[in-house]
Amino acid sequence: MLPYIGSGPYCYANSSAMLLETIGEKVSPAVLEVLSGVGIGAMWHEEQKVIYFGQVIPDRGVSHALELLGFRWTERSGAAEGEPPLEELRRDLERGPVLLGPLDMGYLTYNPNAAYLGGADHFVLAYEMDEQAIYLHDPAGFPFVSLPLSQFVLAWKAEKIFDRLFSYHYWTAPERVGSPSEEKLAANALRLFQGIYQESASMEPKASVLHGKEAILRVVKRIEGEGGLSPAEIGHFSYFAFQLGARRAMDFAVFFSKHSPELAAIKEKQAKQFGGCHTLIVEKNEQELAKAMRVLADIEEEFRQVLCAK
Repeated sequence: MLPYIGSGPYCYANSSAMLLETIGEKVSPAVLEVLSGVGIGAMWHEEQKVIYFGQVIPDRGVSHALELLGFRWTERSGAAEGEPPLEELRRDLERGPVLLGPLDMGYLTYNPNAAYLGGADHFVLAYEMDEQAIYLHDPAGFPFVSLPLSQFVLAWKAEKIFDRLFSYHYWTAPERVGSPSEEKLAANALRLFQGIYQESASMEPKASVLHGKEAILRVVKRIEGEGGLSPAEIGHFSYFAFQLGARRAMDFAVFFSKHSPELAAIKEKQAKQFGGCHTLIVEKNEQELAKAMRVLADIEEEFRQVLCAK
């Protein structure tokens, strides 16, 4: 298995790793990403015309990872129509850093690309707050940045993030209460991943949301039967989805390698297929991309079947 080390959009995994380091716990972002379960499966949203190569949103995934690793923590959120709980956040920050998210990237004005990122979700570590600003480590490459509270409140409300569960959401004060063995951690993670597939299988079928293989084939239909991908879809694949999918799949392969070589081999194959899809979208070769995504759909179904048979 050929390892990969590099940057990428692992914002909640990187922020979770930073939060745990503040209490002396070193957990790699790769492990946190896998244990979140966010990269399991695929989901197509018909209204937004977008596919995500995962079925769990990070709002839940961070908590999944912390629980599997044996931590307890404080988690807070608020109603979008309510007042932002700035004083509560201030009190928590006086005790230690907090992991904030989802935040709407369009309001993160220290990012020079913020104007083009409205509605995209993001997760950061906050370490201080005064009357004018909040101070952050943003894992997208912006350490020790500040954000005016007026902008922060808009980002924290997350009103334009269509799949958010919460507004004004954050995690803080992690504390280790258990130390699962490698075997126990792997077994519990497998149960989480199986549960994610089982949950989507139990949902009432509807055309507005598709899961797994069918979600990926819906993109193939967009390419072959609906006049091709829109500029927004091309941007989503070119700058985000395929490269993230490849990295996630490789991290899953490493995680599975010791305890489930069959699953590891499928995930490694999937990682390579994601990389091939990325190359094709950048080359604007949609005809070959459709063929490659059919293969990707088959790999996704193979993984689901093998996982759920365990």
